[in-house]
Amino acid sequence: MRHLRWWHAGSVFLICLLCMESMAFASGKWTDMIDFSGYIQSDIRYIIEDWRGAKKGDGYEFQKNQNDVVLRLEIFPHDNVQAVIEADLRFYGFNRADSLYNVSDRGTSDPFNLQLDEAYIHVRELFWEWLDLRAGRMVVNWGTVDQFNPTDNISARDFSDPINFSAKVPNQMIELTAYPTDWLTLSLIWVPTFRPAQLPDSAPLGFADFGFDKNGCFATAPAPPLTQKNMDDLYKLFESAGDPCNLNFVEPGMPIVTPDFSMKNSQFGAKAQFLINDFEFSFSYYYGRFSFPVALTAAALIENSQVDPAVLDIKYIVELYYPRMQVAGFDFSYSAEWLFDIGIVGEIAVIFPEQVDFGLKAYWSGAEVANMGNNNVPSTPFPKATVGIDYTFTSWLYMNVMYVRGFFDEFNDIYGVHNYMVMAAELKFFEDELKVRTAAALNVDDTSANINGTVTWIIYPSVEVIADVLWFVGNTEAKDPKDYASKSKFGMRAVGRNVVSLKGKFSW
Repeated sequence: MRHLRWWHAGSVFLICLLCMESMAFASGKWTDMIDFSGYIQSDIRYIIEDWRGAKKGDGYEFQKNQNDVVLRLEIFPHDNVQAVIEADLRFYGFNRADSLYNVSDRGTSDPFNLQLDEAYIHVRELFWEWLDLRAGRMVVNWGTVDQFNPTDNISARDFSDPINFSAKVPNQMIELTAYPTDWLTLSLIWVPTFRPAQLPDSAPLGFADFGFDKNGCFATAPAPPLTQKNMDDLYKLFESAGDPCNLNFVEPGMPIVTPDFSMKNSQFGAKAQFLINDFEFSFSYYYGRFSFPVALTAAALIENSQVDPAVLDIKYIVELYYPRMQVAGFDFSYSAEWLFDIGIVGEIAVIFPEQVDFGLKAYWSGAEVANMGNNNVPSTPFPKATVGIDYTFTSWLYMNVMYVRGFFDEFNDIYGVHNYMVMAAELKFFEDELKVRTAAALNVDDTSANINGTVTWIIYPSVEVIADVLWFVGNTEAKDPKDYASKSKFGMRAVGRNVVSLKGKFSW
């Protein structure tokens, strides 16, 4: 019945959009008030390796067979009022029916969902001609650099699709924007409740990636954020358990300490943006939480297997937490006409984090056999920054290069804040009908990298075919299994799979 209710909700929404569009064509007045757009996209994706999954040999199969119908409706009932609704009706394309009893369930054999990406109202000249209001479900973008914006913390990132890492998680909020002069813009945002970043399916491997040898015997445990001495003591405990081939790791647990819905967990943002000729800069402040989870506690539960007493069942439970933070930010962009029109951009964010202390306990047949802990995230402020240049060489070649201090999910825990070089180049042919884009991010500290290549062919106006490849370079195993900080950033399996994707898209 739950699937039926979702289907009815989606049907009602689509019918409403179509009815409104029909009204627009039926009345000349309404035609000027409604803008209806959207696209239909099919995404077929295939895993092209078999060593980055939860188990070796897992791969060479279709990862995605997804179809999306994205509809966007903009209504202008008044010159100063705009309402926006955007929804995504997504069909996953895989049969999930695993028994004869649910083959007849359309929601299982052909799973889908309806996602509301935007639903807000925008009022211009509220009370005064220099004041605007936006309220509802929406996404906010701050910063001047391309994607890697340390000052941009209002809307969490959506990494559920690693190829589309620019996506964000919508949330309900209220935004006031004032334009007191031509050179100054002031923004104030209140977000009542916290919404975290959306992570890929591979994310749990970041906290519970157990290693096994070619015989299937236990080799390494995931390194929690402990000091070297604590890790030595933990491995002595596993060694005392006996033969590694008699250790059976059951499905790990990963509860998250989520903030409640009280006012103290609201998020606030304020920004002052200045424009002086070709130089644009802003100061910003954010109070809220880090949108990626940080390890808080862990427990290892060891029991003799009821099937075979010689085998030990070990369940590893890690508790995750979204720490509070305050962020003071500065960003700028400058178009240097005197230097071949090179664009120069930069951002710096000083983050004041909540201290996070990590603790781990181990229990053997209910008795506590280990209790250790240390500081994971210190309360010391730390910076994240991006600076880069971009240049359009000709009408058919564009490039940008950036230095990034601190990736999206880095929060100065024991892993640390790393340094990156990010590069992108785009070639255009046949009056922009064919585009070839290559982007890469290199972790300077551990030399791991990710590479993304995209070819876009506009066959006809509004019809395009897109081919993608996403490839990660780096060691899937930590250099030292006892050192939490030795994980390879793009090598570790938690970041996702190496894939190729073919998309067909029709827009209107």
